[in-house]
Amino acid sequence: MEQNLINNGSALPGGVQTRQDLYNSYGGMLLGYLFEATKSKPIAEQYLVDIFNGLQFTDIQAMTKPGINTFCQLQAIARKKLASLSDAVDECAGPAAESKALAEQSNKFTDLMEPEQRRVFCGIHYHGKSTGTLAAELNKTEEAIRRILKESFNVIRNQRNDTAAVYR
Repeated sequence: MEQNLINNGSALPGGVQTRQDLYNSYGGMLLGYLFEATKSKPIAEQYLVDIFNGLQFTDIQAMTKPGINTFCQLQAIARKKLASLSDAVDECAGPAAESKALAEQSNKFTDLMEPEQRRVFCGIHYHGKSTGTLAAELNKTEEAIRRILKESFNVIRNQRNDTAAVYR
């Protein structure tokens, strides 16, 4: 990656991780996540740099506390940044072939889902909506939303080449 992170300090007191430490530990995984969402390595790299450069000392402290999953916190920040990339659940609701823009951002797993599964999966995973919010939007119970989400994960699980034979 040609762009560099801005390092405002090397060692912080008390063993607190620095931005560079977080980048070294989680940058590769987060880049993979961003690449899968953007389908473009330069764009994914730019998002990665923006995410890590935007982290403040208080953010780093909060996400590296014991009991906190740091990668999940970084993924949540990435999802918020990517929200501008995908225009809300409307993009996820229809088949990917409906428009050229959607076909370019197509995902091999979401393309296999039923429209309702796709809407629930995208609403929760990409847009950070709760099951309660989606239940209200789709006029369904939270149990029904959880069941649909489980079905969408089954679609993904059954189509993954690297683990399909192991878990069946």
